Amino acid sequence: MGLIRRLRQLDLLFQLHWFVGITAGAVLAVVGVTGGLMSFEQDILEWINTETTQRLERDTPRLTPPELLARYRRAHPEREIDWVFWRGDRPYPMLIAYRTPDSAGQRATRDVVDPFTAEPLPPAHGQTTFGLIRSIHRRLAAGAVGQFIVGVATIALVGLSITGLWIRWQRRPRQGWRWVWPRALGGKRAGEWHAVLGLWALAAYLIAALTGLWWSFDWYRDGARALFASHDDAAPILAAPAPGLDLDSLWRSLAPRVADARSVFIRFPDQPTDAVAVRSVPADAAHVYAADELFLHPSTGAVLGFHPFADLAAGDQLLASVYALHMGAFFGLPGIVLMMLASLSMPVFFVTGLLLYLRRRRMKRRVTPVPLPRARHRAEPGTAAVLIAYASQSGLAQRVAAQTADALHGTGRPVRMAGLGELTPACLSAHRQAMFVVSTHGDGDAPVAARRFDRHLCATHTPSLEQLDYALLALGDTDYGDSYCAFGRRLDRALRERGARTLLAPIEVDKGDQQALAEWHGALTALFGAAVVSAEPVFERWRLVERRILNPDSLGAPTAWLRLVATESRTSTWLPGDIAEIRPRQPATRIRRWLGRHGLVGAAAASETAATPLIEALSDRQLPDSPDPNAADMDWNSLPPLAPRDYSIANHDTGHGIELLVRLARHDGGLGLASGWLVERAPVGGTIDLRLRANPGFRAPPASRSAPAIFIGNGTGLAGLRAHLQQRIAAGQRTNWLVFGERQRQADFYFADEINAWHAAGQLTHLDLAFSRDKDDGRYVQTVLAEHAERVRDWVEHGAQLFVCGSHDGMAPGVTAALVDALGAAALSELDETGRLHIDVY
Repeated sequence: MGLIRRLRQLDLLFQLHWFVGITAGAVLAVVGVTGGLMSFEQDILEWINTETTQRLERDTPRLTPPELLARYRRAHPEREIDWVFWRGDRPYPMLIAYRTPDSAGQRATRDVVDPFTAEPLPPAHGQTTFGLIRSIHRRLAAGAVGQFIVGVATIALVGLSITGLWIRWQRRPRQGWRWVWPRALGGKRAGEWHAVLGLWALAAYLIAALTGLWWSFDWYRDGARALFASHDDAAPILAAPAPGLDLDSLWRSLAPRVADARSVFIRFPDQPTDAVAVRSVPADAAHVYAADELFLHPSTGAVLGFHPFADLAAGDQLLASVYALHMGAFFGLPGIVLMMLASLSMPVFFVTGLLLYLRRRRMKRRVTPVPLPRARHRAEPGTAAVLIAYASQSGLAQRVAAQTADALHGTGRPVRMAGLGELTPACLSAHRQAMFVVSTHGDGDAPVAARRFDRHLCATHTPSLEQLDYALLALGDTDYGDSYCAFGRRLDRALRERGARTLLAPIEVDKGDQQALAEWHGALTALFGAAVVSAEPVFERWRLVERRILNPDSLGAPTAWLRLVATESRTSTWLPGDIAEIRPRQPATRIRRWLGRHGLVGAAAASETAATPLIEALSDRQLPDSPDPNAADMDWNSLPPLAPRDYSIANHDTGHGIELLVRLARHDGGLGLASGWLVERAPVGGTIDLRLRANPGFRAPPASRSAPAIFIGNGTGLAGLRAHLQQRIAAGQRTNWLVFGERQRQADFYFADEINAWHAAGQLTHLDLAFSRDKDDGRYVQTVLAEHAERVRDWVEHGAQLFVCGSHDGMAPGVTAALVDALGAAALSELDETGRLHIDVY
């Protein structure tokens, strides 16, 4: 997945996470705090009601339930007892619920009575307060409306937990201990604390939310019962109406079963055919809500049904344990403590999430777009003007677009040439004809300047383009597999979906293939009668004057430093970030094998008009698998030349030649064609075919030269970074930060003397190195960035440019994740689109 696609997905998830967190976060903070306060409600009430607690801790026997209820009935003959409850594991009064003739249709009223005397006890101090806390926790003290709001916020908590985990995984998939502990304990680590505390509390929040919905929505409760219940929990119906309620018979049957119970709840029958329902928690129960269920005959005390908790199916035990899970009691005292801490921490997530949101908004406002250069052709939009729109990363698409514009302008047509970054999708409706020349960057992304256009065209409604006729030239690289010309294909599909008509089938160009470009030029001639004059820079002869292996003792492949100078007067220049295109040479041994396999003589002339030996003429040509049968008459110079290879220029232009940093590659047991030529076979003092190519996407904008800059790279990616650093340091710019990684410090720290000297002189404000194979280090570039995320944020807030250069597979994904972690996906994407993030990966 390409950088921008990953940023877009993460950005969308971030936006959703923030929106839900900020809107539901305030409710969740209230629910969390009230839930935490209720965790030890009974202990708190006992502590603030010491007099009552001491009264209930006597050594004298308590009244039996029949005795206590008989006294209570004598004192209140008008009351019909609904249920009774007592606890045997702590000093606790007897609770009696009753109804009166005036309370029809209402909930039963509770009395708190002394279990030793059956006398009423005064209301417990704090009971009203906890009643209010419970009402706020369940329904925000706002009745059914509040209950619904709490339920929706609870669903939001499930979503926040899952998306938070996914975001964390995308940021740090392999950074073990940093998942569970912040990098630092400073107060500015809001994002780190938000993520780490979220991971600590993740299980608690999911359990609390999934169980809390039980009290919020009837459909949730009914669904849970339908999913997990395996038996009918309804009380048995008596065969004949009971003549009455005999408390003594009931107690004789019940007393042996609840002698050591932690709590007992007895519900008396409402109808003559109802049984007495008893729920008792044994002393050895798994938790304080793991109750055995017993049904007794009201008159005789005979057992009509018994359902021990331990014998229930797993689903039934789960349903019976919903409240125990919700408050953490299912896991004993540690579970209650952990659930309480997680609940009380809920406001922390709301506050840190809000701070992160506000900080990213502030960072986004500080991003200043870099103005784009003006194009040569500026006809006003209209039906007559042909739009030449380009999207270029390395400069090739812009050059081809300029050639196209010049050719059409030469026919007398008005031409408007513009980069896609200067346009909006709606601008296309002002034209009747358009020519698109676009390249694909990385794994299917649009070039930097065109990413905003790409996002808007593909993600928003664009007016109909039925009036538009267009042609499209897509530049790409087949080495990227399925991402080859992906942006061009995406643009073509979007245009057709909006009704635009093609003037010709889209033309795709692999690695600047001249034959495909010639097809484009021919199509222009056929359509408009336009003669295209190719302005492609030619290869020049450069002399290899120095070569040195920089890491002779490395565990990895040899890496060479080369310096080349032009063999003739050179007027072209380059800027840091630009590319040297090298045309490699075939190994002589490979050419001899190929000649021998096809029965050809290397000393023979390459053609009738050239005396160059065949073995020499083939050195810079692509060797066909099967040569023409009429090989004897063939002009071997007509074979396609070897495709050039790109190398970042490792120095700034001082007039003393070009420096390269090349690692020897190996493929299928053999050496890489270009790297083998440059590192081993090209003779020092010999000539090499080279041409310079602008690389606008990795150049530093002129307006940014006074701004801070962060340089991030690994391996030979140091080449592109070094050129920038040399130029900035030569210009007196000292606010530079280099983050570089390789295998071993002793062997693979390229240009160590130069870089250390910069650092010692204060020309590198920060130098952070990572060597993955050193026992005392073992870090990667992304590890260093994660360690210094706060510094990254500070530099970006002060306008820093970011330059990333190195391996596409080994470094880029980790660096992307670290930058997203430090800055946020939205801010990083904004940096990219406005020209402050420069990426050159290979």
